[in-house]
Amino acid sequence: MSSFTLAPEELTIEVTGDALSTYSFGKDIAEHNFCNQCGIYTFHSTLRKPGHYRVNLGCVDDINSAQLPFEVFDGASL
Repeated sequence: MSSFTLAPEELTIEVTGDALSTYSFGKDIAEHNFCNQCGIYTFHSTLRKPGHYRVNLGCVDDINSAQLPFEVFDGASL
């Protein structure tokens, strides 16, 4: 998942048919999107910056996410 957020105008989402599904929980602010064909978690709108998105960079054409630097987020310690 990207560590940065994108504004809606910075993101183009291409979906074939009804393959994109969404779930939310808690206050229903953040919407989590996934492919209902293969289950990959594609992107989500953020809780901290509503209306903006974080993206699974492995779903972006022409990006080799295995070659990107990354950091591990320890959500259990929050």
